[in-house]
Amino acid sequence: MIESSMREELKNYLLKIPNLKLDLLIEYWSKPIPESFRVNTLKLPEEYILDRLRRRGLIFKKIPWARYGYILESESELSLTIEHMLGLIYIQGPVSMAPVEALDPKPGEMVLDMCAAPGSKSTQILQLLQGRGVLVANDPVIDRCKALSSNLQRFGGYNVVLTTLDGRAFPKLVGEFFDKILVDAPCSSLGIVSKDWSVVKNWSIHNVIRLSRLQTQLIRAAFDSLKPGGTLVYSTCTLTVEENENVVDNLLRSRRNACVEEARLDGLRYEKGFTEFDNMRFNDELSKTLRIYPYHNSAEGFYIAKIRKCE
Repeated sequence: MIESSMREELKNYLLKIPNLKLDLLIEYWSKPIPESFRVNTLKLPEEYILDRLRRRGLIFKKIPWARYGYILESESELSLTIEHMLGLIYIQGPVSMAPVEALDPKPGEMVLDMCAAPGSKSTQILQLLQGRGVLVANDPVIDRCKALSSNLQRFGGYNVVLTTLDGRAFPKLVGEFFDKILVDAPCSSLGIVSKDWSVVKNWSIHNVIRLSRLQTQLIRAAFDSLKPGGTLVYSTCTLTVEENENVVDNLLRSRRNACVEEARLDGLRYEKGFTEFDNMRFNDELSKTLRIYPYHNSAEGFYIAKIRKCE
């Protein structure tokens, strides 16, 4: 079904990606992403919430790379449970939890989530801040901020400020201000086709290039808003090189004090980022970035790059 609706332009592009198993990718695109959730320890102890879920007959297993993350193994509508409605759990894809784990926010830090809506990663950051420090949850689209605001309130976070700025404006407004920044950038979404098959119908390299320009501007703005020694995580839920390695490589070329660090996440399967693709050649440091395909973890596809502002 997906293969028959895929544009030839996209198929030809995917065939160029080194080591990509296209048949396996299409197979996993056809499967639903496993339902998974985080336990909200800001409200109640983790084991208390897990016991409530077990008494409902739910079966789940721990996600090794995500603190407080679990994959559901029994059939259930988590979104209809009282635990979800009360904000005791937050429903989120398993690999979607990886970028914040790579960022590793600490209590007391100033953190920016530059593209925050609908709030999955913002609530995850709040949990790891443990009520100390401040999160700025930003999204420029007002309608998306309604969902962001609702999720932040239901989760019970209070040390958060919601803003509706163009992310590119932050350097002029705050200077080198934040300890850590997450840029989970708008992208062409090839890692989550199983959620929306129209992605493969509407894909075009023209749109990818347009998004790449925006992503390059956002990652530069985020880097310029970091304190010296601060950490930036850039992530997308897509597979194109133009939106991933090329964006990070542009940052390294334009900001000499940008240093790539390897994100170490227990149990997460991935391939190394590319240092070359087609006629493009990238900084060798790009091999420290993570390229995650849906078939690696039977979940979403993602790209994750962890960057430090060297002092």
